Amino acid sequence: MLSLRGITEHETFDHPVAIMIVISSTNPDPMGTITQLYNPNIPSFTIDRPYVDPNILRYYVLLHDPHRASETQAQETYQKMRKTLGLHCHLLRINSKARPPETANLLDDDIPSAEQDADPAIRELWQHQLAESYTIDSRMQAYAAGTSSNSSRGTIHNNSGMESPLLSTTGGSGGGHTRSSSVSSNSSTSTSGPAPSSTTSTTITGAALQTTTPLELGNTSLESEQKQEELQEKQHNPIVDETESGAITTQYGRYMTEEDVTACKGMVREFVVQSMVPFMERNIQHWNEQVASARRGLTGRLFGASRRLFGSTTRTQSTHSLQTIPATGPNVPAGVNQVTIYPHSAPEAQMRKLADYAFMIRDYKFAHTIYDTVRRDYATDKAYKYHAGTQEMIGICLLMMNQPLRSKTDVDRHFELAVQQYLGRCRSTFQATRTTVMYYELLKAHRMWKEVPTALVRMTGEDSDLRSALFLEQAAHCFLRTPKPMVRKYGFHVVMAAHRYGKALQREHALRCYKLASLIFEDHTWSIAKSHIQFALGRQSFHLGQLEEAATYFANVLADAKQTPQQQAAHVREFMFIYRQYTNFSNIDPLEESLPNLGLPVINDQQVGVSLSNAQINNTDNQEDWASMERELLEQNIAKGFIYGSKKTLALQQQHDNRVVCAIGEPTIVHIEVSNPLQIAIQLNNIVLGCEYRESMKPFNGERDAEAEAYDTMVHGAPTEGSDDMYSFDSCELQQISEITLEPMEKRLLNLAIIPRKEGSILVKGLHYTLNGLVHRFHPIIKKGKRLNDTLEQKRSVVYGQDHTLDILVTSPMPLLDLQFHNVPETILSGEVVQTVLEINNKGNKGLTALRLKSSHPSFICIGNPEEMDKQIYAGGNDKQNEQFTLDNNLYDPSVVSVPLPKKEGGNDMGVVNSGQTTLVPLWIRGDRIGKHTFKFLFSYQSEEDDTTIAHRTMRYTLNVQVLPSLKINAFTRPSAATMNEYILGIEIENLQTVAGFQLTQLNAASPIWSIAPLSIQMESKQDIEAKTSVPPRQTTFAYYKISKLIEDNKNNTARLAELNITKLIFVSKIILYENYIITVHHTNKLFIG
Repeated sequence: MLSLRGITEHETFDHPVAIMIVISSTNPDPMGTITQLYNPNIPSFTIDRPYVDPNILRYYVLLHDPHRASETQAQETYQKMRKTLGLHCHLLRINSKARPPETANLLDDDIPSAEQDADPAIRELWQHQLAESYTIDSRMQAYAAGTSSNSSRGTIHNNSGMESPLLSTTGGSGGGHTRSSSVSSNSSTSTSGPAPSSTTSTTITGAALQTTTPLELGNTSLESEQKQEELQEKQHNPIVDETESGAITTQYGRYMTEEDVTACKGMVREFVVQSMVPFMERNIQHWNEQVASARRGLTGRLFGASRRLFGSTTRTQSTHSLQTIPATGPNVPAGVNQVTIYPHSAPEAQMRKLADYAFMIRDYKFAHTIYDTVRRDYATDKAYKYHAGTQEMIGICLLMMNQPLRSKTDVDRHFELAVQQYLGRCRSTFQATRTTVMYYELLKAHRMWKEVPTALVRMTGEDSDLRSALFLEQAAHCFLRTPKPMVRKYGFHVVMAAHRYGKALQREHALRCYKLASLIFEDHTWSIAKSHIQFALGRQSFHLGQLEEAATYFANVLADAKQTPQQQAAHVREFMFIYRQYTNFSNIDPLEESLPNLGLPVINDQQVGVSLSNAQINNTDNQEDWASMERELLEQNIAKGFIYGSKKTLALQQQHDNRVVCAIGEPTIVHIEVSNPLQIAIQLNNIVLGCEYRESMKPFNGERDAEAEAYDTMVHGAPTEGSDDMYSFDSCELQQISEITLEPMEKRLLNLAIIPRKEGSILVKGLHYTLNGLVHRFHPIIKKGKRLNDTLEQKRSVVYGQDHTLDILVTSPMPLLDLQFHNVPETILSGEVVQTVLEINNKGNKGLTALRLKSSHPSFICIGNPEEMDKQIYAGGNDKQNEQFTLDNNLYDPSVVSVPLPKKEGGNDMGVVNSGQTTLVPLWIRGDRIGKHTFKFLFSYQSEEDDTTIAHRTMRYTLNVQVLPSLKINAFTRPSAATMNEYILGIEIENLQTVAGFQLTQLNAASPIWSIAPLSIQMESKQDIEAKTSVPPRQTTFAYYKISKLIEDNKNNTARLAELNITKLIFVSKIILYENYIITVHHTNKLFIG
C-alpha cells in the first residue's frame, strides 16, 4: 500500500529525482554510448508525462571488471567522464570471474559444476527480499490471470473495490519497471557465463512498482498449513524449484566478493550524500526564492485574493494552467477517462514539488507551510485530487513534527477532508485507503489508540466488504490498547468485521472474528447479541465443512426467546438439517448419542425435587421453613423420649443428610419442571430418568463432571408386565414418557416414578429425552447445596455444600403414612370452631407407631382422641349450674403434639396402625386470627419394628384456610363502689359483618377465684335479653357485668390453683356444655398464650 503505488499526478514522491546511467569500462566509445542512453530530446517512458519534470539529476557510473579491462583504461575513461560530464560520476569495480572450484560450495546436484554458489554472507543481502518479491508477484500474476474484467484498460477491479494495475513484463508508454518483470528477465538469462557485454547498459529510475496491495492479497484463498511451511522453506532457500513454482533456477551475485559489496555501498552513499541530496536542496532553495516567496509576499496575497474574488470560472489553456489529459496507468478509477493535471512548469506544481522535497529531507515544518499555502490555490482551481493530497500531507506533517500537538481535532479534520475528497470527488479508493493506512500507522507511533478507530471506521463502506472488514478488525484491536480497555466496543467492532468478512466470502476470517466476539459476550446477559454470534458461527462453520461445530453453535441459539416465531422456526429447522447431516457423515445414531449443549427445553436444576408417592406436590416451596420445623420436631421427639438410644444418632444423621428415604417397592416421584421458552411448539420423546445404583447406603460425596455426563447414551430397559410406561432395569423400575408436546411459552411439571428393587442408594443423575424425534439429549442434574458460611474463606467467597436431595436411600420395608383431611372449610369466621376429620392410612408393609405432629399454627389446631369422633363441639344440655374442672397447670408447647392411635393388646402405649389399615382422628380448627393462612403440618412416625437403617420418617402436609372477621369485642374493668373484691366489667360488641347478624346465646367465665353476674341485662325479661344480646350487621351493643371474688379456702389453696371454676350466663334455653369446648380448644390456647 505504501510502496507499490506508481507515478501519480497530484504528488511527486514517485516522480524521478535522478537517473543513473551505467556503462562498461570495456566500451570503446563511452561518451557516444552515454549520449545514446540519455537524449534529452527523446524522454524516457518514465518521464514522458506532462506533469513529470524532466530536469532531473543525471548520475554516471562506470562499471569496471578487472578481468576484462585494465585499470589504466578504466581510469582514463573515468577522468574523461569527469571532465566532460561533471562531478556526478563514479567508478564501480565488480568482479565477474568465477572463483576457483575448491572454494565453491555446491548446494544442489542439479547445478552445473561450472556454476559455483555465492558467498552465504553476500547472498543473505538480497535473499529474503527476492524470495518475498517473487512470492508476492507470483500470487498477483495468478490473480491477474483469473480476473478478466476491465483487462483492456490495464486495471484490475476486484470485489474489494481497490484498483490495481495488471502485471506486465514488457515496457511501454503506459507501463513501468516492476519487480515481477525484473525477476522474469533475470531468470530468462543464461547462467553459463558472465552476463554483461561491452555494450550492455542499465537505466534505473524511481518509477513505482506496479503490483497489487496487501489488502487485495487477502481476497485470495488461504493456503493450508503444509503449503505455508513449504513456502517459508522456499523463501529461505535461494534455489527455487522450477517444477513447483515455474521459475528457472537463478542465483544472484554468484561472483561478487566482499570488496564488491563494499564498493556498491560506497557508491550508493556517495550518490546520496554528494549528489542527490545537494541537488534536492538546490531545487528547494531555487523554488523557494522564485515561487514560494512570491506567493507568500503582499503582492502574491493580493494576486491570489483577486483571483478568488474576481477571476473567471474558466481559465485559458496554457503551459502553466490546468490541463486535461487521458487517464492512463495504475489506480485509475472505473469509468474515468480523463484527469486534470498541472504541468510541471506551473507554479502550483512547483510549490507541491517544493513541499514534497522538503518533506523528504525531513523539514516537516517548512513542508507544512508550503502545503498550507498551495492548498488554497488548489481549492480555488477546484483541483480536488491535488487539494486532497495537500490535506493528507498537512496532517502527516503535523504528526511527524517533533513537538506536541496543539489540537488533535485539527489533525483528524485534515485527514477526514482528504479521505472525503478522495472518495467523493475523485473516486479514488486506493488513495483514500492509503491515506487511512498512513494515518493509522502515525497514530500507532504516537500511541493515540483512542483516535485510531475513528479514522479506520471512516473508510468502511458498502463498496468494499474486505477493506471494511480489515479496518473494522484493526479498530477493534485498538479499543483494547487504550489506557482503559473498551471491551464492549471491541466486541461490537469485531462482530461488524466478521460480518463484512462473511459478505466478502472470507469465511475463515469471519469465523475467527466471531469466535473472538463470543469470548466477550459469553459472560454477559446480552442474549440477542450472543444468539447472533452463535448463529453466525454455525453458518460459517457449516460452509467450511465443520459440521460438528456448526451443530454445537446452532444448538446454543435454539433457546433464544427474544426472536420472532418465524426466526425461531428457521433456527430449529436449520439446526435439524445440520444435525442430520452431521450424524449421517459421522455414522452416529442421533437417537442414542447425546448432544451436550442442547438448550431445549429449559430445565432448572435447583427446582428438581424428589418425594414419596404419599407427598403433596405443592410442598416444594419454603424449604427453609420446613427444614426448621423438622429440626424442632426432632428435638422435641428426642427430649420427650420418642427417639432414644441408637435411634438418636440415626435421626441426627438422617436430618443432616436430608435424603429421601424410600423402602423397597415404594414408588418415588421425581419432579422436573420443563419449560419451552420459544414461541413455537416443540416435541419431546422417550423421556426417562438417568439413575445410578450403589449398594452403599452412605450419601454420595464425590464430584460430578457435568460436561462428561452430558455425553451419556440413551438407556433401555425391559417393559414391565401390567404397565405401559414402566421399564425394568437391574436395580429399579423407571417410568418412561413416550411423547409430550410443549406449547409456546409453556411450563410443565414432569412426574417420573422410580420403584427400587434393591436396598442401597439410587442417585438421580439427569434426564434423557429426544427433541422433535431426532436429537437425543441427556441433561445432567446437579443441584447446589446450602451456601457454606462457617469459615472466613467461605464467607469471602461463594461456596456451596453437597446436596443429597437427589440421592435416594432405599431401605427394607417400612410403614408409609398417607393422610386426608375431611370437612375442612375454605372460610371460617373469627373465633369459630369447626370440627374436621383426619384420616390416617398406612400404605406401607410394617406397622406405624409414634405418630407426632408439628404445626405452624398451633393456636388454630386441636387434635382429639378417636373416641371423641361423635362428640359435637356445640352440643347442648340442661345443666344450668356452674361447673368446676381440675386441670394440669403446667406450661408446654402445643405446636408439637402426639396423635392418638388405636391401641392393641400387647402393643405399646402410643398405639399402632397396622399395614393397610385406616383410623380416623377428630381435629378442631378455630379461627384465631383474621386473614389467609397456610397451615403446615409436619408428621413424624416410626416403624413398629426396629430398623437399623433409619430412625423415623416424616411427611409434609398443607391446608389453606381463610378467616373472615365476625365480632369486635372491647372490654374494660373498674373497681365497684358498693363492696370490696368486686369489679364492674364493661363489654362492647361490634358486628363486623355487612349481611349476617349475631345472637349471643351464652357467656362463660373461667377463673380459679372469680365469678361473673349480669348488671345491665335483666335475666327475667326475654325482651331485655333479646334487645341487649342481638347484634345486627354493622351494629354495636354494650352490656355491664359484675365480677365477684369467690370465698377463699386456705386449706385447699394449693389444690384450688389447679381448679377452674366455670360461671355460665345463659341467654337462651339451649345450654352449651363447656367441657366440650374449653378442654379441647380454648384451654389449650390460653395455656399457650399465658
